[in-house]
Amino acid sequence: MDANILMIIGAVGFFLGIFFLFLFFLRRIGRTSRRLSGKKEKSPGIYASFRNLLLIFFWIIVSISILFIGFFLRSYHSFTLEKPVAEVYIQSTDTPNTILITLTRLSDNGSESEPPAFSLKGDQWVLEGDILKWNPWLNFLGLETRYRFTRIRGRYLSTEDEKNRPGSIYSLVSDESNPFWRYMYRYGSRMPFVSSAYGNAVFQDTAIGKRFLISVTASGFIAREKLGGAIRKE
Repeated sequence: MDANILMIIGAVGFFLGIFFLFLFFLRRIGRTSRRLSGKKEKSPGIYASFRNLLLIFFWIIVSISILFIGFFLRSYHSFTLEKPVAEVYIQSTDTPNTILITLTRLSDNGSESEPPAFSLKGDQWVLEGDILKWNPWLNFLGLETRYRFTRIRGRYLSTEDEKNRPGSIYSLVSDESNPFWRYMYRYGSRMPFVSSAYGNAVFQDTAIGKRFLISVTASGFIAREKLGGAIRKE
């Protein structure tokens, strides 16, 4: 069941329970005061009153349990969410030691109709980007991590190859000095709702024919290989 529905049911049930408990004691006080003033007052017996009080406490306990389960599920969802945002597909080229990377960006409305392709040199492909991480309580309330992809490039396993062999790098943004991200990098950690703004990257193997699903989590990017339409989780 949806965590939000459980939280609403639990909260409504809890406040109703508190309301019933208030009415219970209000009526008991009213009956007691009328009896003390000499008026005849018909009231339920001790057993019936005790039973009603137990039922009210049981109602409150069940509502708190439902509310707690809803909070737990919401927390689990918020901090383990992996939202698919892109797909990487690796193809061969006629140029030695060069691969063709197709980067398809995903959104709630579907994928790009004509995804761009990049020729990369190296042993691995690297996807870089910016991450704006909110404070945990905002994640709990449903605010998702903000991100943007900035570059895609090739990477060599050997540091010497990285220094000496030809590289390849492409920009994925029209404005690399975006004022919003520049401000967040410099002052984001001082803002009350921001945990941190930082750069993040994922890199993976360049075996021909492989597909990788790129997701964004509460902490950054993650890449998972797609096997026959399924995602392999390590």
